Amino acid sequence: MTLARLVIRSLLAGWLVLLAGCATRAVHAPLPELSTLPAADARTQRLTFIHQDERHELLGVLRHDESGLQLALLSPQGQRLLTLVHDARGPRFLPGARFEPPFTAEWLASRLAWSLWPAPALEQAFGDSGWTLRDAADGRIVEYRGRTMARIMGSSDCRIIDDIEGGYRLRVATLGDDSNRTEAACPTD
Repeated sequence: MTLARLVIRSLLAGWLVLLAGCATRAVHAPLPELSTLPAADARTQRLTFIHQDERHELLGVLRHDESGLQLALLSPQGQRLLTLVHDARGPRFLPGARFEPPFTAEWLASRLAWSLWPAPALEQAFGDSGWTLRDAADGRIVEYRGRTMARIMGSSDCRIIDDIEGGYRLRVATLGDDSNRTEAACPTD
């Protein structure tokens, strides 16, 4: 066998391994209709992203109604860093972001959906896509083809979204009144 044939076979084998890996990855979960999400006025929350022993705390201003959801991510000092919009055009980050997040707009929108939308709306959106929602004693479990993808625990004042597949944990805590932005409903670990 010539060196050229060996290199070509090695490249083909490498591509097959890559394609097989892509085929076994979960696709993005279908998102429920925006009209099934109860409207909420803007509220400020503390978002704590934890991934591979790195911890990032941000403020988030979340608002949603039957036509869209918007989440502005702010630095702890209040500077706008990134804005997620989910509307009829789908989830996306608005231009002008101050940093490149380690997650996609689809990832963030789906995790918010799993914690905000009523269970019947999620179940309807999942349909026969391979995604399922199960109730657990302490919250919800989202699965893809029988594999646990995420656990959502807590209440409307403190939600913990444990993305098992992605290795992320997102804690969303409603902040106290405007005079004391350090008070939150969630423990800080």
